[in-house]
Amino acid sequence: MGYEEKAEELGVAIIDGYPPNGWWACYDPDTHTILRHVNLGALQRHSSTWHELGHAHFRHIGCNPKQEAQASMWASRHLISVDAFVAAAQIDDDLIGIAHRLFVLPRDVKYFVKSLSFEEMLELRKRIGWGTP
Repeated sequence: MGYEEKAEELGVAIIDGYPPNGWWACYDPDTHTILRHVNLGALQRHSSTWHELGHAHFRHIGCNPKQEAQASMWASRHLISVDAFVAAAQIDDDLIGIAHRLFVLPRDVKYFVKSLSFEEMLELRKRIGWGTP
């Protein structure tokens, strides 16, 4: 599912303009609208839209580190599939290389890994071949 379909499912409007404070995008809970910067590149547009959809999904009001992490982890699980992560990690074992192969930002990979449960991480490590002799 692309972010357009997810936005429609959540009832969120996405408009391009100039968010405050130099941000790439922001979510307004009062209007249930995402405002994206008009000059974003493809990766930034894709990543920040999913991140703001995370805020919309959780109906966040305000901005704090816990909400930012929650939105980022939610977004990363929509941006990165387990199978795609495994395939990329079997080729590259560093954050930037994996992000490049997945066409996401390094922060998306970081939050994807952070979102994994202990059991999921063990299973991924086994599938990738990390930590095996």
